[in-house]
Amino acid sequence: MRERINQTVDADAARSLDTSLLDLAVLSRLDDDLGRGSVTELMDLFRTESERRRQGIHKAVSAGDASAACHEAHALKGSALTFGACRLGALAFKMEQAGRRGDLEDLTSDLPELARLTVETQVALSKIFSESNDCCNPESS
Repeated sequence: MRERINQTVDADAARSLDTSLLDLAVLSRLDDDLGRGSVTELMDLFRTESERRRQGIHKAVSAGDASAACHEAHALKGSALTFGACRLGALAFKMEQAGRRGDLEDLTSDLPELARLTVETQVALSKIFSESNDCCNPESS
């Protein structure tokens, strides 16, 4: 299955895809366990949810609410790691810990990286799980 995941990215996209963003083994296991259609639907939900959580962290930090930022970062961490978004998950964990400490300075300094990683992760997932790519269809492998 990992071969199918790797095949979903064409040569140009593969060169531009930062492989440190995603754990392809996690994505492969999800694809094997749930099937491409279910994983694609879940990825769409993850992309929406990760942006919602990012905005929630930003709003909480802007309001000076480290506890709320911690809660949002914890939820983002869990969903990111479930879907193999390892760098986003690691940053969310770091932000969760800063929120637990009440460290608004660290939270604030991580906001630009959170925005960047959220977008980059969403783009990488879109490249891998593009339904318009015939090789994404398990029956075509």
